Amino acid sequence: MANEHEHCVAQAWEDTPPRVLDKLRFHIFLCTDGKDFCGCEANGNAALSGALRQELAKRRLMASVKVNIMQCRQPGTAGPVFVVHPDGVWYSGLKAENVPEFIEQHVLGGKPVERFLLRDLKPVTAVPAHIVEAADCCAEKLTPEQQAEALATAATR
Repeated sequence: MANEHEHCVAQAWEDTPPRVLDKLRFHIFLCTDGKDFCGCEANGNAALSGALRQELAKRRLMASVKVNIMQCRQPGTAGPVFVVHPDGVWYSGLKAENVPEFIEQHVLGGKPVERFLLRDLKPVTAVPAHIVEAADCCAEKLTPEQQAEALATAATR
């Protein structure tokens, strides 16, 4: 090192974090919700998350594949549920022991692993289903957007 404070100086444009995103090929969102709603937690989402990260690191793919968490809002699925972007491919039921096959076939080969595809994707709204169901007892039926607007109006009074 030419100077003991060289590391303090801002990096050149090519080395800054936003440039790292240029290498990103896939963004995986893995459901971490659980308990009574979707069952992803009960079906091994933590083991799957660890196995995904470990296999990606082992194959030196961490720069091209990012793993984040989400809430799938897919009640009754085999779980754990995850979606691979930009492909928009949803998976369910893939376990930690299936990760090398997933990495090999989808991430490296570009072909989804057919037997784990989530085919009956349920529509997702901004309002969880259990809250919408609880509102069904009311005489006045409002869409989630109308409910949000009504709450905002009430808050400004």
